[in-house]
Formats: sequence, C-alpha cells, structure tokens
Amino acid sequence: MIDPFLQQTTVPLLERVAAFGQQRHAVLAGNIANIDTPDYQPQDLPVQDFERALRQAVEARRQQDGSQPLLPPSLGVSPANGSLSHLVWQQPTSGIQGAPAVGDTQRRTEDFFPASLSKAEPVRRNLTFHDGASRSIEQESMEMVKNASMQSFAIEVMRNQLNILESVISERVV
Repeated sequence: MIDPFLQQTTVPLLERVAAFGQQRHAVLAGNIANIDTPDYQPQDLPVQDFERALRQAVEARRQQDGSQPLLPPSLGVSPANGSLSHLVWQQPTSGIQGAPAVGDTQRRTEDFFPASLSKAEPVRRNLTFHDGASRSIEQESMEMVKNASMQSFAIEVMRNQLNILESVISERVV
C-alpha cells in the first residue's frame, strides 16, 4: 500500500546505495583480514559501474517525472590525471551489462542494478610486494572509511525522508 508512495521518492535509490555499501564493507573487511596472507589478491566491488548505474537510474527517474536536472548531466574524473581537480563533462553511458539504456524511463529502480554489481573482483592497488600481491592496510582502511561515509549518508537521508513521510501520515508539523 505504501510502496507506490516510496517509489516516488529517492528511498529506493538510497536503499541501493546502503545495500551496496554493506556488501562492499564485507569485501573490504575480507581484504583487511587477509592482509598477511601470501598470494592473496585484494578484491572490490565495481564502484564505478555502481555509480554509473545510479546516475542512469536518477536520469531515468528525472525523465519519467519530467523534472529539470539540478546538476549537469554528470561530472567525471579526467582520465589524464585521475584527480578530482580536473572535472570534465561526460554524458551517462549504458556500459553496464544488463542495465537499461539511459532513455528508458519505463524500468523500475532495481532494473538499473544488475547482479554483476554485487560480484567482487580482484583489484590492483598501487603497492605491489615480491609475492605479486598488491596490499596496503592504509589503502584498505581508507576505502572502508569512504564506504562507511557513503553508507551513513544514504541511511541518514533515507531516515529523514521516512520521518517526513511519517509526519505527513500522522498529520503532524515537522
């Protein structure tokens, strides 16, 4: 009964962000647990693919609602230097296998997040040891902190939206 109302908010997208953060936390914790394991290759979820799917879902929702974008189509990191100080304009692409096209507005939120976004894959970090493994407790800890911040933000925004909805339902003034 309340599901159609929640689908009109950003709650489904925030749920995806929180769930992705939880899955990524488990993968990063495994990396830290195996930091001294010989030949262990750190793993991570495809963060850039998840961000691309999130942008596509937001764009599809914006097109479906007919609302005007609040921000430019999307900002990306320049591949030349990989830093956020040189942002470049990028149009959203449908490079995720199983995800709908950007202009497809008839898909539900979960259609934009294929199962491939939940598969951990080996990653190469900047530091490589003599056994061929690339591991760094500092790098893994930093990734966990960034991931926890993203997840906490999504949960807090979702909590605020649900509190507003509860206030409306109970006819209270916030």
